[in-house]
Amino acid sequence: MAVEVWWSSLAAAHRDLLALLDATERARVESLERPADRGRSLVGAALLRVAAAAHLGMRPDQVVVDRTCTECGGTHGAPRIIGPGAPGPWVSVSHSGLLVVVALSPHGPVGVDVQRVSDLADPRAAQDWVHREAALKAQTAALAQGHAVPRLTAVEADAATSELRPPLNGYAAALTTLGESDSQHVCRHWPR
Repeated sequence: MAVEVWWSSLAAAHRDLLALLDATERARVESLERPADRGRSLVGAALLRVAAAAHLGMRPDQVVVDRTCTECGGTHGAPRIIGPGAPGPWVSVSHSGLLVVVALSPHGPVGVDVQRVSDLADPRAAQDWVHREAALKAQTAALAQGHAVPRLTAVEADAATSELRPPLNGYAAALTTLGESDSQHVCRHWPR
C-alpha cells in the first residue's frame, strides 16, 4: 500500500470541524491568537482524522489521536494514531500559508513538510528546507516510537525523500519515508 498524501487548504476551515476534534485539539485551536493560525490548526487536526478514518474504516470522530510529548508528557507532541486493536498508521502533518498536508504510511515512519516560498529568508532554498524538515519529522517519529535511527546527517541512507507537487503555486513540499525502498505515494484532496 502506498503512502497517502492528503491536501487541504485554509478555505476548508469552518467551525463545524470542531465537532470532529477531541477536547485537547479543540483547546489547542482556540488557544491560538491569530485567526489564520486557528484555521490551519483546525484544518490540520480535522484532515488528520479524515485521512486516518479513511485508512482505518471508521468515522473521523472515532479516530484516537495521541499527542503526548515524549520529552515532557504534555499534549503538544507530534500526533500518533492509536488503532483499534492494532498499531495505527504512521502520520505527519504540516501547514504553511493557505495549505495543509497530512501524510499517512502503513509501513513505517513518515515526514511531510510544506512551506510557502515567500515566507523564507532565501526562497531559492525552499526545496532544501522542506527536504530537511520532512526528514527530521520522519526521524523524530521513529525515535518517539523507540526505533533506532541513525544521526540526521545519515538518515538519507535509510530514507526515501521525494518532492511533492502542492496544489497551489508558490509552495514547496517534500515527503520522507524511513525503511522503505521507494517513496511511492498517492495524493488525495479534502474536501473534494
